Amino acid sequence: MKKRICEYFDVEPKENYISCSNTPPRLIRQERDWTCSVAAVRTILSAFAEKYMTETDFIVKYNLTPGPHYTEEILNKKMFGDNKKILSHLDFHKEDISLKLLDNLLAQKYYIMAECMYNYAHWVVILAYLAIRNKSDTEEHQILFYDPYYDETRLVRADEFATMWCDPDGHYREFIAVTNFIK
Repeated sequence: MKKRICEYFDVEPKENYISCSNTPPRLIRQERDWTCSVAAVRTILSAFAEKYMTETDFIVKYNLTPGPHYTEEILNKKMFGDNKKILSHLDFHKEDISLKLLDNLLAQKYYIMAECMYNYAHWVVILAYLAIRNKSDTEEHQILFYDPYYDETRLVRADEFATMWCDPDGHYREFIAVTNFIK
């Protein structure tokens, strides 16, 4: 197979990726057209408790209004509660936020939600990073994610996901990763 010449799109550096997955026990559909972030948070919270708030109760408790909700608001309102270790794009240098980082966080058993342009300013839950065939070539990798709007899982090429994984202005790759609190 002839090597593709990358002249326009950024290319992830060649590294040894591994296939990793970390799926919350419940995948929770959003009930309104603007609650993808709420559904993603609730999906991740299902890994930590058998019972959780309804979408309406969640909206009321955190005083949410229709429209997109981003990382800083989610973290400032402490929507994940206490006793969890939380990382986000705010904890890393912009150039360190990559597919490899997602892969590493999944391997460390973090549950991850990422904002992407799949549906304008839309949150999804990352379920798996699959290093298909060549473990060092991201063009041959795939990402499995849960889309709370369509209530379905989707499998996309990793490089395709990387082009969608940004805020509406294309500046940051927003994500929130959550695991049990580690002292």
